[in-house]
Amino acid sequence: MEDLEIVFHLSSPISLGFPWVFFDSLLAHVMLREELGEKYYSLPTKIPVKDIPRPPLKYYRDVPVASVSIIEPAPSLQVFSYFKRGDHPFPKGRISRGSGFFKDFYLKAVYAPAQRVRFYATGEAGEIKRLVGKVSALGKERNIGFGFVKKVEVAEAEGEYGLVKDGLAMRPIPVKYLRYYEDSAYLAYKPPYWARESVELCAVPFTRVELG
Repeated sequence: MEDLEIVFHLSSPISLGFPWVFFDSLLAHVMLREELGEKYYSLPTKIPVKDIPRPPLKYYRDVPVASVSIIEPAPSLQVFSYFKRGDHPFPKGRISRGSGFFKDFYLKAVYAPAQRVRFYATGEAGEIKRLVGKVSALGKERNIGFGFVKKVEVAEAEGEYGLVKDGLAMRPIPVKYLRYYEDSAYLAYKPPYWARESVELCAVPFTRVELG
């Protein structure tokens, strides 16, 4: 296991549906896509817990030693508005574009005009390099051009920063594993991040903590 710093250089802004991207979840996404091939794209929204691959990372108890995203420069969030229209052939005659099958959608995406997204992790360097090399875009709304990855760099980090760096939590960490925490909230701290079983009272990322 090696301490790593992973930097994604972006060629377009990143759209976010949550304050952070979880690095362990990103690796699991790539691993599952490799495992299932084309079947990956016809999965239900939520899959059974037992089917989620375990990324090649170190674990502190049951917490992956992998940070959440650090967006650089510090984000000033913006809103992008756009219309989503069907590209199927329309029938002859009058149709409703305000409701029903041919309905148009007016959507908004929150994005950050980022240049880089940085992560820290401890794990199997060779396999992590291979997996991140398969990531072509980060965040939400990738299908309309957000979060495109120009290149990714993986280098040795100066220390194990996937959990704590300079006294700050680098990801959600359950308070039961901490001696001290500055701020807390109920957050998912391990995959699958949509499951209520993964939610605990946790230290909020980038607040001061001391591991127990």
